Parts: sequence; C-alpha cells; structure tokens
Amino acid sequence: MKTIWLHENKWEDIEAYLEKKKTIIVPFGSVEQHSKHLPLGTDSFVAKKVAEDAGRLTNTLVAPQSWFGWAPHHMAYPGTVTLRPETLTAVVEDICQSLIYHGFEKIILINGHREANLPPIKIAATRLRNKTGAFLPIVDPFYFNSEIGKALRRSEPGGIGHAEEMESSHMFHLYPELCEPAEVAINIPEKHRFLQHDPFIEGDRVLSSSDVNSYREDTKGIGIMGDAMGASSSTGEQYHKKFLENLMELIDFCERDVTVNLRNREIPL
Repeated sequence: MKTIWLHENKWEDIEAYLEKKKTIIVPFGSVEQHSKHLPLGTDSFVAKKVAEDAGRLTNTLVAPQSWFGWAPHHMAYPGTVTLRPETLTAVVEDICQSLIYHGFEKIILINGHREANLPPIKIAATRLRNKTGAFLPIVDPFYFNSEIGKALRRSEPGGIGHAEEMESSHMFHLYPELCEPAEVAINIPEKHRFLQHDPFIEGDRVLSSSDVNSYREDTKGIGIMGDAMGASSSTGEQYHKKFLENLMELIDFCERDVTVNLRNREIPL
C-alpha cells in the first residue's frame, strides 16, 4: 500500500491490503453554511482530516470523503447543498456494498455533519449489517468525542450547537487558513427545556426538526447556534488528539475483537 487513500492506490495494492487487513474508514460530511467564520465545507474537511490522520497512524485505508449530506435547514443561507435523506442512504449503501463485495468486513463511517446525517447513515448501516454481516460502526463527534468536549467547553449551557465553540476550535486547529476568527459570534436562544440543542447538557428532551423558513431567524441572520466566542486553536488541538486516540482504539477493536462472516456480497445495481 503506497498511501492510505483508497483512490491513490492501484488495484493490486488493495488486493494485497485485503490479504492482511479488512478494515477501511469512510468519511461523510456536508457542504452547508457555518456562520461567517467557518467555511461551507467544515463538516467534510473535519471528516476527511480525522479519517486521514487516523489512517496514517494505524496504516488503515481511507475512502475519499463524500462531500454532501442532509442539511435542508441550512438552505436558509446561500451556498448550502443538501441531498434528500433517501439519496444519502443510497450513497452510503452503494459505497459500502461495493467495499463489502471486494472483501472489506469492517467499515468505519465517520460523520462530520455532527448528528444531522445520522438518520440516513444509520438506516444504511442497519440494512447493510443485516444483509451482509459487515460491521459498520458510525463515528459522530457529539457521541464519540463527548467526554473531552464536556471537559474542554468554556461556554455556558446552550453554547454547543452549530459553528460554535467546539466545532470552531477544531477548525481553527485543522484549517486556520480557511477560518475568520474575528467573525465569531454568540447566539443562545431562549428555548423550552425539552428543546435544548446542546448535546452536552443532561435533561429530558424531545427531538424536533428545524424549518428552513425560520432557521435564518433562529440563527440571527448569522448562521450560528451556540457560542463561538471562546473558540481557540489550542482547544481544537486537544479535541483532535482525543478524537484520534478514540478512533485508534476503535480500529484496534475492529481488528482484534470483531469477527465477521460476510454474506450477500453483491454489486450495487
């Protein structure tokens, strides 16, 4: 294997890799507004970098990231591109089914779109798990890097959401040339306790969907939900380091402890 990127190798390299290892990382993201201080491709950039760094540290293949995700509410701002959820589910299924056909047994799905992509991706992963027997863990920062997020946050309750402290810090560390730290803002709207958007706050809650017609108003015409005022590259560095430690542990678990017997290795048609 000459590089960790699937698409930069020759088919003989992949054939040789599969003789020794059956794990691959597949990143998914989104192209959507991220306020005035982060680029539209934030979710895809993060998924790509996390996958790339973990792949190099563990000598694990990484598929090229899928740029677009499910982001209808962000259509309130120019530049956002959204897939229909059925389309994203189909994309995930077809990519993974192709990999399974070749003999990959453990496919680690990185979701850079922080929870929003989860319904379509979970549907695809569940179908594939039951159909093929492949192991498809989904890595989402809100859950996978939760403990370090809670420890590092400086914002008050409600400060974590979209383009806020943690997401901004991560980007300030990974892609400072694409960010505008001077444009950070804060927007913590008053909400019923059941509608809390901050994933690090304990409490009873309901799940609700955002409406594209009101989202621009809810995000104050800026695009932020939460507080980015305390974001820093140093926080992002610590956050990224823990993310990689967790991901390396997951890769090791897949390699050592997960047994898979593939079935229904079909070509997507």
